[in-house]
Amino acid sequence: MFDEVDERLPPTSLRGWLSDIFLPALLDPSDKVVGHLIVRLGHRATVDDPIFGRASGLPALERFVRDLSAWLKKRQAAFERIQFTIGVDHDVSEGVLRLVTRGEAVALPIAVVAQRGRSREVELRIYYSSKLTEGVAPRPPFVPEDEVLTLPAVVRTHIEALRTADLDALVGCFEQGGGVREASGIRHERGDALTAFYEPIVRQGGARVLKGAVAYDGRTCALEFSLVGIGTDDVASRAGLWVYEIGDSGLLRDLRSYSDEF
Repeated sequence: MFDEVDERLPPTSLRGWLSDIFLPALLDPSDKVVGHLIVRLGHRATVDDPIFGRASGLPALERFVRDLSAWLKKRQAAFERIQFTIGVDHDVSEGVLRLVTRGEAVALPIAVVAQRGRSREVELRIYYSSKLTEGVAPRPPFVPEDEVLTLPAVVRTHIEALRTADLDALVGCFEQGGGVREASGIRHERGDALTAFYEPIVRQGGARVLKGAVAYDGRTCALEFSLVGIGTDDVASRAGLWVYEIGDSGLLRDLRSYSDEF
């Protein structure tokens, strides 16, 4: 079922999963559609963006949404949706945002995560590489660690191989033709390119991440996590999003990152 509209606000014709309609509504040329989006978000919503920060409650959300919409339109932004994943209480929309920043045309991988609460609360978290925009500090974690979070076997193997700095196991998580797409948009296919991608991480002693929240539909697993360590060194905990696409082989066809972890 689509997430519900706040009954205390005027009705809106804007329908759909919030993660899926958020960016198209922001980019719609009609200011009326942006207004409908604010209504859909409602009094209990929170939105977090790498550049614009965090906003909660209707007055702050209205400023946030209108400022973000104007920022995107000024940069001639267009959005191409590539994947949508529904979980138990999370849904995730992935795509590519094309825009002009600092006089250069950029194709920016972007994902919107919507977390739905029992009392119509909703939190939208937007993930993309800050390196391709103005460059801001890493974001603190959004969701607490969930030690009992159920994940597909290959995802668990990948996280453990990162922790133990096991290069063979990391590469072995991917099927032939599979690979990692960084938040920058660069893809590393299994073979020399994927090995070269993971080698610096392994030389540093691997990486430790804490599982936070997941949307999993049996094929695609979108995992929000916190990076807490590189090798034996602790790092300031920061939020990340990886989307694992599992092939018929049970191995990874794709791992798409929407955050700057390494």
